[in-house]
Amino acid sequence: MMRLGITIPLDGFQNPHFADLVRHAERVGFTDAWSYETFHGDAFVPVAAAAVVSDKMRLGTAIVPVFTRPAALIAISSATVQRISGGRFILGVGISTPTIVEQWMGVPYKMPVTRLRETVEALRSIFTGQKVTTAGKTVHINGFRLSGQVEPPPPIYIGAQGALMLRTAGEIGDGVIVNYITPETFAPLLQHIREGALSVGKPTDNIDICCRIQVAVDPEEDLVRENLRRELTAYVTVPQYNKFFREIGFDNEARVALEAWNSGDRKKALQSIPQSMVESIYVLGSPDRITKRLREFEKAGITTSTLQFTSFAPNHDERRARILKAIETLASNWG
Repeated sequence: MMRLGITIPLDGFQNPHFADLVRHAERVGFTDAWSYETFHGDAFVPVAAAAVVSDKMRLGTAIVPVFTRPAALIAISSATVQRISGGRFILGVGISTPTIVEQWMGVPYKMPVTRLRETVEALRSIFTGQKVTTAGKTVHINGFRLSGQVEPPPPIYIGAQGALMLRTAGEIGDGVIVNYITPETFAPLLQHIREGALSVGKPTDNIDICCRIQVAVDPEEDLVRENLRRELTAYVTVPQYNKFFREIGFDNEARVALEAWNSGDRKKALQSIPQSMVESIYVLGSPDRITKRLREFEKAGITTSTLQFTSFAPNHDERRARILKAIETLASNWG
């Protein structure tokens, strides 16, 4: 059965409400809590906070970019969360995008797959407690030693989009993290992951594939669709994501949206995203419809969900109430 995970933090669940969210999700049966890293916040702090208010949940980052922190710093943060959580932490890493790495962080975005491979190799060495010196093409460490061996070493999951990255994730990852996929288009992506695993003699029948899925819980479906279409447009018009959407069957939609965006016609870009695309990628509707759609992700091969519950209600109190109710209902339906 696909594991139920929740994305943390969520809009409106600050301060004591954050602890309420995590405790509530664990109490009703959610098995995982996964953070993310964008301009909203970093990836490590939420899972560290969740570690002290949960008892059994797996806690993961989805994802930490390998460009914006050196490998030794990623290892230090990971070891901290692993110790706080009592061994429940999963380190999810990925290559991020040129927009985030170069434009926002001012770090050159060069040789991303090499950077990923060398970072993962360095992390695994560091987690053993040995002194690490490496001079790769992109990662350089001279005599770093983590204080104390990390037991158990955090599993390293790889965030991936596109054939090359998916094969790389299957090859070097302890698990794989995907995003913005649809159940209908996941089969060839899963095959890439399995090919990567087979290339190094790893079994392919027990790969943990974690998928970030946005779930909109409001009954006002027209409002939900319009807000989700705006969000999807923001991703479709990023070149790296645009390429991915074209690979999974939205070639015309992605092409037209990007052309309109690049020409300065934001309205046309938004209008070019059909509702069918929105409903393929996001999950929305009644509780029964949400459950049914998530079962389709499960049948497609997703083994762990990390659900980003979203409400567009006019105030935080109502948003929190709707999301907590949806979490409880889904857990009840899932069991």
